[in-house]
Amino acid sequence: SRHRFRTSCTCCWDVASSARMAPRSPLAAPLLGASEGQLSGIGFTAAVLSLVKGCIGAGVMALPWATIQGGAASAPALILLGAWNGYTGWLLLDCDAPGSYSDLVRLALGRGGVVLLEGSLLVVLFGVCVSFQVQAATLLSSLPSLGRLASHDVYALITGAALLPLVLQRSFSGIAAISIAALAVLCLGLTAVGLWGLWAEGAPTLPPQLLEPPTAHGFADFLGVAAFSFGGQVFVLPVRDAMARPRLAATAVGVSTAAILAVYAAVGAGGASLFWRAGVKQLVLLNIEPGSPCASLVYSCSAAVALLSVPLVFVPLVGIASGLLPAPSEPRLSALAPSPQPQPMQPWRREAPLRALLLLLTSAAAAATRDFGLLTGILGCLANLSALLLPPLIHLRLRGRRPASAARPAAVRTALAATDALLLLAGFASCAGPALLIVQQLARRAGEEGPEGLPP
Repeated sequence: SRHRFRTSCTCCWDVASSARMAPRSPLAAPLLGASEGQLSGIGFTAAVLSLVKGCIGAGVMALPWATIQGGAASAPALILLGAWNGYTGWLLLDCDAPGSYSDLVRLALGRGGVVLLEGSLLVVLFGVCVSFQVQAATLLSSLPSLGRLASHDVYALITGAALLPLVLQRSFSGIAAISIAALAVLCLGLTAVGLWGLWAEGAPTLPPQLLEPPTAHGFADFLGVAAFSFGGQVFVLPVRDAMARPRLAATAVGVSTAAILAVYAAVGAGGASLFWRAGVKQLVLLNIEPGSPCASLVYSCSAAVALLSVPLVFVPLVGIASGLLPAPSEPRLSALAPSPQPQPMQPWRREAPLRALLLLLTSAAAAATRDFGLLTGILGCLANLSALLLPPLIHLRLRGRRPASAARPAAVRTALAATDALLLLAGFASCAGPALLIVQQLARRAGEEGPEGLPP
């Protein structure tokens, strides 16, 4: 049985307008496949904006805190990470194969590669939903009028109840407007933080932490948050297929990467320079004085936008999760005329309980998680799998199958193969190294828990 999910969009903000999936297996129809009603003929500017919007999100709120954690290594590491993401995006385009990221993985690595890709995306998408709910619960519990009524845990569960009718709706016709509103409120929030910092802290000055080498755990926190803020490789091939001039896709990837890098550097360094004296919060919005009218407005709007962003992420999350389940069937309603073969269950009757169950799990995880920076760090390590590790591996595997590859000089082909191998090793290190440090940090915190079970 098959089912559809639809998302309305504009060409400047979303690349695909609808997609079809096969729920019987995650391998039968890859998540990131080409959509039937895909927009065609979008211009260069629209392609760049689509790639930029695919990356800039909730992770940007933790960049000032991550910059302090990264110390003197934060600026060069951010530039290197941005260039690395841009290059891996070019690697996917250089494979010169039609279809989606999942199609490319299937061609290069087979069924196992698709399982690895979509399995990692399942975990990352689940974690993104949790991060939105953690952000909303943290902001709501930080408001003086609401913080006295309930704790973070309770607000995390309340966000789940508020999200239930949103994730159960069958139509997502308002997703484009919600997406644009989310970006607008994000810009409004960052502007309010900057103006508040200038008024409360004075002119920005260079934090002394940025002149000191970071600790291993501090650098792992920075790398995880920064990696979580990139990871737009999954949008590269759909954007290419939607462009009126696909040969400009590589240029669009380069321009969008430079724009994203400039925004992240400005937000990270600017927030760190403004608030290092008072201490940069994991969510930089929390540096606004909680009792002020400005904080109440910004916190409330940001919490609402965080919740309204969850239904969009639920679309691919449910798509992958339903593909892991066997296709159920149900008999005909009439017992007098039994069917020789069972009839397939309607897609919505199959999806609704799954959506409710996933929302229950994300709400429980959000209630158990208060460390937004640590959560984004863990998700960043997982996102590196699809962003930094798989593209060079795919490029290596397909190097002999591309017509354009044979026309290149032997020296160029050798240099590209050597670069792919080097990036493959670096990609593995970017996934495993920070992950091990984060696990060690979690173990240390668990050993230091106080009598009430909360980290000191």
